[in-house]
Amino acid sequence: MSQVNFRRRVGGSLGLLIGSLALGWVLLYANRSLLPPLLPVIGDSFQLSGTQRGAIASTYFVLYVAMQIPAGLFGDRLGLKRVLVAMYLVAGLGMLAIGVFAWNYALLLVFMGIHGLGAGAYYSGSYGLTMTNVPPEKRGASAALVSVGMAVGLAMGLILSPFLLEVSGSWRLPYVVMGVGTVLLALGFWAFVHPARAVKHEGGFGVGVFLKSRDLVPLCISAFCLFYAHWVLLTWSPSFLFEERGVSLQQAGPFAAIVSVPTFMGSFLWARISDRLGRKRVLLTVMPFAVLAILGLAFFQSTVAALVCLAVYGLCGALALNPLVVSWAGDHILASKRIGIGTGIALFNTFAVASSIVGPVLTGWVRDTTGSLEAAFYVAAGVVAVGVLLALAPRETITPQSP
Repeated sequence: MSQVNFRRRVGGSLGLLIGSLALGWVLLYANRSLLPPLLPVIGDSFQLSGTQRGAIASTYFVLYVAMQIPAGLFGDRLGLKRVLVAMYLVAGLGMLAIGVFAWNYALLLVFMGIHGLGAGAYYSGSYGLTMTNVPPEKRGASAALVSVGMAVGLAMGLILSPFLLEVSGSWRLPYVVMGVGTVLLALGFWAFVHPARAVKHEGGFGVGVFLKSRDLVPLCISAFCLFYAHWVLLTWSPSFLFEERGVSLQQAGPFAAIVSVPTFMGSFLWARISDRLGRKRVLLTVMPFAVLAILGLAFFQSTVAALVCLAVYGLCGALALNPLVVSWAGDHILASKRIGIGTGIALFNTFAVASSIVGPVLTGWVRDTTGSLEAAFYVAAGVVAVGVLLALAPRETITPQSP
């Protein structure tokens, strides 16, 4: 592709691509964040313990994580767009089934798992399409544009689910509404999203090369630690505000959504700075503030302090740093020329999102054992601190630009 044509693509159809992929994250994160405000109601409806409530989210993520590598492999072989569209449709049908057919706890877990399976193909598809069509010096900013959909969707789900619950008196309506929207967007992807630009790499898919990388493996484990706290707070912060900080059930979801507001600024800010100064320097500077925010959430007793800590975490936490870390991984994957982009992004996200299997259910167990979520938040802060240390190991792959 000539330089002129590439610039036209970046300015034209690539803009449509990135906007569409961002919208996809809006719905997936809205779907995912419907559960936390509804968790007390669903738990009471099926008479569930804290561990069983945490297992609902963990079931979603077990299948979500299980789909990561197959999605990347199939995406490199069959095309990222085809796999993305087909599995996004599965995700929408799973949402509809939760709302219509989940009449007992076992069925709820089954359909939540189906939804997670479908959603599991989106990370490698969306970021694979982004990484292959954007030059290194713009990958962070472009990934931030895609990732902003996560923050929008997080707020949307946390606010929409208690509103629809209050309007209808049923926790099922939010799943039906969002399920219909997800199915329609899957059809929209097929009509408007262009296939990925071809990227040549040597040999097969490069799984072995990835797993032997001195840069990608510690970066992946660091991402696991970073996202561990994200899943803990996403799943349990509404319950924490409701049960331990005196916030009403109707307010708990919107209050927890405060975490998404500064994420907008953080996502663009850290990604853009990392394009100029380097990924590693920015990550090591910002991550410690996420640790402090989680510690403050557990330590301070007032509602106002809890909201301030959630806002700080939103600015410095996993969603704000996601464009940076996935761009850093993408830099190494493309620089190797031996790893398929779909496979590489899928492997990276498998490590990162594996924390979602452990975090929600382990937090539920700590809650059952101690009678409080505070201890679980201290654990989450410690895990992120380990991630800071691991981020010291990977090397940069881009040449930082002068400010």
